[in-house]
Amino acid sequence: MAKRSQRLKVVLDLAERKKKQADQLLAASRVRVEKDLQAIEQLKAFLADYQRQYEDAGRQGVGIARLEVYQSFIRKISAALQQQEKALEMNRNELKIVERHWTQCYGQAVAMDKLVDKARTQEQQAEDKKLQQQLDERSQLIKTNFI
Repeated sequence: MAKRSQRLKVVLDLAERKKKQADQLLAASRVRVEKDLQAIEQLKAFLADYQRQYEDAGRQGVGIARLEVYQSFIRKISAALQQQEKALEMNRNELKIVERHWTQCYGQAVAMDKLVDKARTQEQQAEDKKLQQQLDERSQLIKTNFI
């Protein structure tokens, strides 16, 4: 029969695989949040630039049709910005969930690692004790043969 530490090693391997998957999920979730933040910054910069162009066009006395095009485009950028902010909020919520999952998987992997180490230590102590008993028995046999 396999030693306890060897049987627990299978469970440890499973826990480590789950942790590795959680690592990947966490990294992907963080990347999504970072990309959302970058997209929001780009949209804000684009919106500010277009608003400046709109104001400049208004001061230069461009036609109403041209100003309406600017306004329409500014509304589209604003809508895209709002949509991106909603996506960011969703991805941040998902990140919180993924972080909790990662913490749980990490904790399980660490606990299983400690349990395997403890089992190995106990097995080594048992082997050491058995060896010591055998040595004690042999030393008793050697003494009785010489008497």
